[in-house]
Amino acid sequence: MFRLGLLLAAAFVGAAAAAPTANSPVVARVTTGGSPCGIAGTPGAVWVTDAEAGELLRLDPATNAVTGRFRVHATPCELRLAKGSLLVVTQSGRLERVDPATGRIVKSIEVGRTTYDAAYGRFLFRISPKTYRFTRIRSGGAGASWVAANGRDVWVSNTSDGTVSRIDAVRRKLVSTTKVGAGPVNLDVVDGDVWVPNDQDDTVWRLDGATGAVRETISTGPNPAVVAGAAGDVWVSIFEGGQVWRIHPG
Repeated sequence: MFRLGLLLAAAFVGAAAAAPTANSPVVARVTTGGSPCGIAGTPGAVWVTDAEAGELLRLDPATNAVTGRFRVHATPCELRLAKGSLLVVTQSGRLERVDPATGRIVKSIEVGRTTYDAAYGRFLFRISPKTYRFTRIRSGGAGASWVAANGRDVWVSNTSDGTVSRIDAVRRKLVSTTKVGAGPVNLDVVDGDVWVPNDQDDTVWRLDGATGAVRETISTGPNPAVVAGAAGDVWVSIFEGGQVWRIHPG
């Protein structure tokens, strides 16, 4: 997968975690073609970016079918739902704001030549929404990349050493680091647990959101890229397999 959207870490790395047997079944494999990347849910729909085709896809969770394809700028990947709009991060220097009711671009914003979520390193950077000042926070691994939050904790995937760090969002301190698979990438918090795709060993790991302990591991298709929660399930984009997998948490 494109090494898109990244963040930052250091210090303690936990011992290798056991890999419990998967107990969350894969309930659907939706063929999208291309290179599915970002995922976001809205009421009645699951949205997926196709980095290869330059499209935003709408999936119906009731039927697991692709029900719409909409053009965006080239090489879209990261996808977020904010203030009622879909925000599509592209690697063509544009950030697209899309109306989920129509799939149409409402605003296309020029943001620079390369639009990553963040950047590799050994620290996490907190940005004040009031002052825009940076606070540097030590994380807990090498090559910290993507982040997810549940309101009290921030979880960081450390791509270089195959770990996930848990940061106390209030104290801004490292709480723990858990060993996961090879190449953890775009993780997410879904119903309290942390779901981590590992694009170098084709697995998804589920961590307990309260303790950081490994709950299960699930083998996937080639290059799982992004996970997101929608319609009561966990959705995984299989970047090199042209599919989106739907997993029902057990």
